[in-house]
Order: sequence, then C-alpha cells, then structure tokens
Amino acid sequence: MNGSERHDVLIVVHQSDGRAPQSMQATVRIPLDANLTQLMRELERESPEIYPEVRRRILRAAGGVLATGRAHPLTEDLTRQLARGGPIVFPALAEDPRSSSSVA
Repeated sequence: MNGSERHDVLIVVHQSDGRAPQSMQATVRIPLDANLTQLMRELERESPEIYPEVRRRILRAAGGVLATGRAHPLTEDLTRQLARGGPIVFPALAEDPRSSSSVA
C-alpha cells in the first residue's frame, strides 16, 4: 500500500441537546494507512467546523484511559473504523458537559 494514496472518509458526530438528536458530518481525504494524528490534522484543515467537537471527544476518551488504565470504547471503535477506511462515527454522548448548568 502506497502511503501517498488517499481516500475520502466520512466523519459523523451525533449529538443530543435533550430535545432532538442532531448530527454533524464532514468528509476528509486521508492516506489509506492514516493514523489518528493524520486524521485530526486533515479534519482541522478541511472541516474546521466539526474539528473542535471531534477533538473534545477524543481527548475526553483519552482522559478516561489515563484515569482508569483501561481501553475506552470510543478509542477502540475509532481505531477499528479508521483501519477499515471509515466511516468514522461518534455516538451521542450520554452526558454532554455543554448542557450542564455548572461553570467550568
């Protein structure tokens, strides 16, 4: 497989504001053998409107891995979806911190 070969990958981020489910979508062009870093770089460049939410979710999952020492389902699913060539789907969060009334 040639690292310069690229393909389109659909990214879908499901959200819920408590009333109705919503989703954001973007398509990015990445190398066939892209890793998470390459995916994020291209997502930031090609779809800056969806990038912050994807980044936030990945960082949240990574924090869970660091806190518990166990794999997080999101990171495992993301790795599998990326290896298959997409689509990459982020499910709605059970608890969205943006909907909280507390101030961070």
